[in-house]
Amino acid sequence: MLRPVKVGEWEDIGRSRALLHRVLGELGAVELAAHVTLHADGDRQRILVATDIGLLDYNYGATAPGDATYELRGGLARWPSVRGMRLQSDAQWDDNARTARSIWRLVAEEPKIELAAESNEQDRASVTALLDFARACFASLDR
Repeated sequence: MLRPVKVGEWEDIGRSRALLHRVLGELGAVELAAHVTLHADGDRQRILVATDIGLLDYNYGATAPGDATYELRGGLARWPSVRGMRLQSDAQWDDNARTARSIWRLVAEEPKIELAAESNEQDRASVTALLDFARACFASLDR
């Protein structure tokens, strides 16, 4: 099994990386795994970090459209307060193309989480990152 992806390893997240490291340091939390969703506009991110003390749920983006000031805003949900977390999958086989693909979804009711990743025979990186994050969350929920 590969080791989970952490904040410092996500590509294209810019300055939010340094702010997240600062938050983790001030909190004294040990990062287990992270998942980052880059919004289509390129200016906003949803960042989830599984830690030893709970789940960090942050949004990063400009304070106002066109503003040069960006903020990282969110909070910590202690593991006992995370509710309804589940992992769902769909897999398909195409007989004509002789290929397989899968779609994985990590969903939670509280905090509201809906992550999805799709893989095919050539690209499994996004699924691997999602499943590593899910494993870290489920291991922490089971404690």
